Amino acid sequence: MMCRVDGKRCSVVIVCALLLAAEIFACLGISARAQSIEQDWEKAAGGKQQFEVASVRENKSGGGSYSNLTLDGGSNAYWVLDQHDPLASSGDLLSTKDIPLLRFIIFAYRLNGTQELALRLDAYSGLKMHVPEWVKDNHYDIEARAPGAATKDQIRLMMQSLLAERFQLKAHWETREAPVFALVQENPGKLGPQLQQHPASDNCAKTGLPDSAGKTATSAPLLSALPIPCGWIAHLPAGAPGARRFGGRNVTLAMLGTSMPAQTGLVTLPRPIIDETGLQGGYDFWMEWTPEDTSEVDNHESGGTFREALKNQLGLKLEPAKGPVQVLVIDHVEQPTAN
Repeated sequence: MMCRVDGKRCSVVIVCALLLAAEIFACLGISARAQSIEQDWEKAAGGKQQFEVASVRENKSGGGSYSNLTLDGGSNAYWVLDQHDPLASSGDLLSTKDIPLLRFIIFAYRLNGTQELALRLDAYSGLKMHVPEWVKDNHYDIEARAPGAATKDQIRLMMQSLLAERFQLKAHWETREAPVFALVQENPGKLGPQLQQHPASDNCAKTGLPDSAGKTATSAPLLSALPIPCGWIAHLPAGAPGARRFGGRNVTLAMLGTSMPAQTGLVTLPRPIIDETGLQGGYDFWMEWTPEDTSEVDNHESGGTFREALKNQLGLKLEPAKGPVQVLVIDHVEQPTAN
């Protein structure tokens, strides 16, 4: 560092250095905070754990996928749920057949919708994951038993250990700057008619799912009686042919944002969504829209109808921006050895 005798230039350089250091630590703070939040569920579940016994076999015969436990990426669901879906662990046994390895990774690390799409499709600008194709294509049968009755998140931790042992999987979390859509309020301080703060009077004791995921709803669900468990976002039966509907009960708007690309498709929302509403706590919502092109072949959405529904029903909108997105990076993975 060069410095004049009067110290003026030295002061300027030191100030610049301090500002640069502040920016660096701010970036590190964002990354550390994001990673800490991401791993809270692991700490709550008790940290690293292992199955008592496990069998891993590659499935080359097909026969249809099966699992006695829904292999979702966390409390946020991105497929159509039915009342018969096993949402929670019911003992110490995990039994699966004909499941892609990538689905086990998504389940084990509790990836949200944005993280799952980044890993599975390699589609987001600035978030290229480059997962080997066999991880997406090869299917496996996994039978495993826990040392005792286990929660779903404890089984996720056991699956992490199993993937590390049998597939030599090594992964780490990164926070990357990427093009995003910022989720903001259309009119600050005003919520849409189908978005409300979760009422304190709802203790979440009453839960359920639609009788049939494909059944057409006869009326819009009341926000106070969404047919899904608290903490979940899920597809709901639509109110009209060709329409799509999804909703959430006692969920954060950050969770709503990460679910949007998975709910709509990347043609509609080709960027990750980050919550910039400033609204804290849990919310209840549902929204419905109709894709502009409902043909069965070469279906493409322009995104107009979804954005209109987002504004008119929830009072929210999307603005192009750049922001931090946390992703799981696969450092190493190998095809497993035989049992």
